[in-house]
Amino acid sequence: MSFASRPDWRQPMLIGERVAYAAFDQPGKFRLPPVLLAAQAGDGESPLRLDIVQQDRGSAGLERYSILSLGFAAEFALAQARQAAFDAGQRVDLSPLPVEGGWLRLSAVQALNLPPALGELLPLDAASLGALNLAARLDSAATDLFVSALQRGLLAVGAQAWLRVRGVADRLPLSMSFDPAALLAAIRALTGGAASIDHALLRQRLIDAPQTLGLGLPASSGDILKQPLADAVIDRIAARYASPQPSTPDAPTGVRLVFDEAAMAPGRVQWNLAEPQLAPRLIAIEADPLGPLRTMAAADLYDAVVRRHDVRALASGWRSVTVRTNLPDRRVGVVSAQVELQLPAKPPARMFTIKTSAPLTAADRPIAIDLRLSPSEALSYQWQTTAIVLSDGRAEQIKGPPRKSDREHLLIGPDDFGLRLIPVEAEPVFLAQADIEVECVGTRKGKPWSARASLSDVAPDLAFAVPFDVEGAAIRATARAKSDGARRSMPAVEADSLRLDAFSFDGSGSRELELSCEFDDGANLRTIEIAPEDGIDDAGKRRQVKFTRHSPQARWSWLSLSPFRGGYRWRWDAQSPWSAVLQPETPLRLRSSQAATARIGAGA
Repeated sequence: MSFASRPDWRQPMLIGERVAYAAFDQPGKFRLPPVLLAAQAGDGESPLRLDIVQQDRGSAGLERYSILSLGFAAEFALAQARQAAFDAGQRVDLSPLPVEGGWLRLSAVQALNLPPALGELLPLDAASLGALNLAARLDSAATDLFVSALQRGLLAVGAQAWLRVRGVADRLPLSMSFDPAALLAAIRALTGGAASIDHALLRQRLIDAPQTLGLGLPASSGDILKQPLADAVIDRIAARYASPQPSTPDAPTGVRLVFDEAAMAPGRVQWNLAEPQLAPRLIAIEADPLGPLRTMAAADLYDAVVRRHDVRALASGWRSVTVRTNLPDRRVGVVSAQVELQLPAKPPARMFTIKTSAPLTAADRPIAIDLRLSPSEALSYQWQTTAIVLSDGRAEQIKGPPRKSDREHLLIGPDDFGLRLIPVEAEPVFLAQADIEVECVGTRKGKPWSARASLSDVAPDLAFAVPFDVEGAAIRATARAKSDGARRSMPAVEADSLRLDAFSFDGSGSRELELSCEFDDGANLRTIEIAPEDGIDDAGKRRQVKFTRHSPQARWSWLSLSPFRGGYRWRWDAQSPWSAVLQPETPLRLRSSQAATARIGAGA
């Protein structure tokens, strides 16, 4: 497994006031966590949706429930971080840290008389690099509570999110051998019998008395510092035996480890802490669950959020499964997709096998699948996705892994397919300047394989559907300026979650220029003003450079914020005109006698 571009947990770096993590095995590149999770939805739709479903089930009575959906986008504030890094002299390449999901906890639930279930931890499912969605099923009473709160207004609702990310665990020149069952017993002893423990408590125990946890670690491990050792061990525990989850609201710290007891059977396990391993961590950030809805009146908010669905009346014994997708809207390479449900026969009450299917579209509306069971039968079914992809010009059917469920609300995500859905998205600010052609390439069954698509301001994201047997999958891109058609390329990168912006393409980033002035007259000092080509009207970006006979050379650096505007301009003084745009590859060679002949309105 390649760990390239994954964040390296042992190499954090302070960028301004934010922490970034070095990209593993890629010197100079850093991954930056998001600063905020903001409610967001595409095509001008509401990020918050309440789909109320009502169905007459005959003798079984009236069934009424709702699906609460909430869409989020992670905000990374890359432009500010890049400027802060440049101002601090940190020549680093910053890119977003991919998010794999997480949890959300709403605030003010009791004060607004919202359904109590919304005060619990709510799972966030990742649909792309920075897009996460929440879906929760509310019964009839909870639906009424939410509608009532919606009509009064939800301005006081806030939230905190814990985002799950994976990076490369700390590495240390040390091996350890232990019994997983003994570790679980030690955890139970620390927590009064619970199979979960506060992350900070476990870390402190590893620092103070590691030998008490049955991990085969001595009280002293030579020259190895205790804090990095504790982090390296916890990362590997989280990767193999425990899931990091948010703590309860009354806990003093924010993260706990919940152990998988079934995975911790007695036996001996050997770990080499020098080997790289992917490990999950949680990042806590603030979340805005309303976003653009905060400016709407309560009446308008109700109309924008609530949708009602009247399902046809059904006789007793019928059950309805509501299917929601948490998938990228554009799935490049997929012709169509569907979900298939199957219920084996259960004689004598039901002698027939039930098989049914429903298409999976990009729409956010729930899909209802009706199943006719025996009146006393509990809901239980098997389900599986099917994707139709094009391969060598022919349609090919790829099935996802079979799943089982007994829930009336079925959420289908990228991991439920028999292929990789690799999200690629672009920064909206950059798409105002350029369209992007993106291509995913590789080898499949000994033949070249590829998929192509474009990103624009009206279609800023996509997901490449890549079969698992594609080898050497990589993504490359070309940006084409809307102003003059100029093209800038991006070197091919390993196929993984990708966010494109100006800094992804050749021509952006930190630039440096050699300056010199030949003194060919009687002057002892010459001063020029220089600026990025798009910064001549910004006093903060203009710089004065002085030359003397003893110091006739200088260097100047600047931050190019666009691959299409990476040049510079200069002038002798405020009364002289600015030069034409010069490219960074063109060093500035001046003569002191030129300053005396510079005139307003003349070229420099």
